[in-house]
Amino acid sequence: MKDSIQKKQSKNIVILTGELSGEIHGANLIKCIKKIEDFNISGMGSKKLRQEGVDLILDYREISLMGISELFKKAIPIISALARIKKHIRETKPLLIILIDFPGFNLRIAKFAKGLGIPVVYFIPPQVWAWHKSRIKAIKKFIDLVICILPFEKTFYEDNGIDAKFIGHPFLETVRPALKRDEFLKILGIEGDEKIITIMPGSRENEVKKHIPVLMDTIRILKKRLGNFYSVLPIADNISEKLLHDPIKEEKIIPLKGLNHDALYNCDAAVIASGSATLEAAILGAPSVVIYKISSLSYFLARLLVDVKFISLPNIILEKELYPEIIQHLDPEKIAEKVLDMLNSGRDGIKKDVEYLKARLGSYGAYDRAAKEILDFLEKRYGTLSKVT
Repeated sequence: MKDSIQKKQSKNIVILTGELSGEIHGANLIKCIKKIEDFNISGMGSKKLRQEGVDLILDYREISLMGISELFKKAIPIISALARIKKHIRETKPLLIILIDFPGFNLRIAKFAKGLGIPVVYFIPPQVWAWHKSRIKAIKKFIDLVICILPFEKTFYEDNGIDAKFIGHPFLETVRPALKRDEFLKILGIEGDEKIITIMPGSRENEVKKHIPVLMDTIRILKKRLGNFYSVLPIADNISEKLLHDPIKEEKIIPLKGLNHDALYNCDAAVIASGSATLEAAILGAPSVVIYKISSLSYFLARLLVDVKFISLPNIILEKELYPEIIQHLDPEKIAEKVLDMLNSGRDGIKKDVEYLKARLGSYGAYDRAAKEILDFLEKRYGTLSKVT
């Protein structure tokens, strides 16, 4: 039986994100929703959600995780965060809860919401097709609608009896450079036509700490092999520059804030920690090497659970190795060799695969389509939204 929308006291929506990439998606989604309908939106996020007028229940940086073993270190903050969000949901009685990735946490909230009769939409669902397939049961039980951004996900979820919509990948509209190479070089204070190698150690502090020493060793090896080149390091908004000050100063690496896409678009090769940045690199046509390191326990458990051949999204989508992947045992010599291979093949060497990948990702306007799917869902659930005060 449908809920009566007139009984709702206000147009409250709760949105929950657990890291920077998810928050960026959430902020863009909220912007599109508000263009169509006005809601009181609260949630878990950070600066980007706050900029879109979201009232923060808490900042996800309090419980940011990397790997399975790190869960134990933040158990108490996670339990506290769950309690705060549940209390907020009870008090505000939202029309809808929107979850973005972060499944270990978000699925617990989904179960709680189900018990209260509050519908849940999962925008950018967990990659259960890759690992932790047991979660598909929870998604089927507690999630009312899944909104997918990867081309093969809709079929996967529907085959498991879950209502799913594919809206295309938002990166097709958000991942774009602002500067041409000569403009980029001018901003960096670089003269001449030396090669540029971009390094991206991750968007979480613990990722950066694990990857930056290996990346510095790789740069030193490449300097011996290549001679002169420039290294640039885009720093994620939530990473303190103090964390990187000493290593980048020693190796004369150029730090960047807010020019991630330009650093990938204008580089000759990149070394990137596995994550959403690998897909950004592919869309921008950057020849790249993917690295990743987690704790030994997390790696051991992941080996038991992961059910995909690759870990980077470009390789997964293409079902082939566009980008070499070096995981866990990060040998700087091996990484340097792969970087040299990518430099030799250049952008032309990956151009055909990149174009095919972009075609598979859909078309421009993903956030608008996601917002429309959510509003259509609400109207089917409750009736005309204009009746809500």
